[in-house]
Amino acid sequence: MTYTTVLSSRVADLNGLQTAWNDWAKEHVLAESQTATGVSMTQTMLGGDRAGEVNASFQWESIDQAMTGLVAMNQSSRLMDLYQSCGVAPLRRSMARVLAQRGTREGQYTSILMCTGDMADEATASSNADTMWDGLSGAANGYAVNQVIAGGEFTGMYALVSWTDSLDAFMEAANTTNSSAPVQQIMSNQNIKFVSRGLSRSL
Repeated sequence: MTYTTVLSSRVADLNGLQTAWNDWAKEHVLAESQTATGVSMTQTMLGGDRAGEVNASFQWESIDQAMTGLVAMNQSSRLMDLYQSCGVAPLRRSMARVLAQRGTREGQYTSILMCTGDMADEATASSNADTMWDGLSGAANGYAVNQVIAGGEFTGMYALVSWTDSLDAFMEAANTTNSSAPVQQIMSNQNIKFVSRGLSRSL
C-alpha cells in the first residue's frame, strides 16, 4: 500500500516559488523528508472555489513515514524561509491511499475527479483501473485510483487522478470511457457518483 499527501496553499509570488522549486526546492524537500518516494507541484486552474490553489503532492510507503517526513520538512528553515518570501499561505493538507495505478505520474496537466461510492478492496480497484486504463491510455500518461483517508469533507471519497499532455484529448477519451457499458456497470455495482472535477497544470 502506498499513500499520497497533498498540501494546498495560496501563493502570492507564484513565479518566485516555481523558480525556486525547479532550481533547488524539489530536491531539498525530498532530501529533508528522507522517506518520500516522489513529489510534484501543480496549480488548479479550473475547480470551483479551489481555482488558483497550488498543490504540493508527495508519495510515501506508509502513513508513519508520511507523518515523520512532514514534520521533518516543516522543520527546514530554508523551506520555511522560501514560504515566507513567496507568501505561501497553507490552506489544508490531505492524505489518500493509492489503491491502483497505471502508467506514469507525468504530464503537463492533471485531472482529479472526486467520487462517492461503496468501499472497494484492492483487487476490485485494480480491476476497475484496468477497465478505465483501456479507455484512457490513448490520451493519458497515467491513471490512479485513490481513496481519501484524511481530507475534511472529502474523507472516504475516491479521487481518480489522470496525467495527460492534452486535456482536449483526455476529456474526449474520458467522456467516451465513462459512458461505455463496462464503466457504467462498475458505477452501478459500486454506486459511484461524480462530485467534482479539478483541472491543473504542472509547475
